[in-house]
Amino acid sequence: MTRTNVVIVPCLLALSGCLPTQKAGFDAPAPNKRLDAIVGAANATDEQTLAGLIGQLESTDPAARLLAIQALERRTGETMGYQHAAPVWERRAAVNRWNQYAEGLGQTELTSGSDAP
Repeated sequence: MTRTNVVIVPCLLALSGCLPTQKAGFDAPAPNKRLDAIVGAANATDEQTLAGLIGQLESTDPAARLLAIQALERRTGETMGYQHAAPVWERRAAVNRWNQYAEGLGQTELTSGSDAP
């Protein structure tokens, strides 16, 4: 190793731990972090991740759309006719069906948890 490498390599290694890391999330700026969030949401059961997956169906990133519909199908057993590579107007119609599905889940959970006779 040259004298320069002896100084530079340890400095780079020290700095690598100081760089900020991005968290996975549906609105993360880095595409790979959005994809990580989609994959993680496939096994979740909460309404927030369901809404996030439905939102990803409208992504401009075909990979995000593909992973989102696969995650939704895994969670629900349904695709609502959504095709990630379909024309935007077809995808929009399927997203509307997904939104209606999600709204129905919210209403079902509210009524099933009530004490009404």
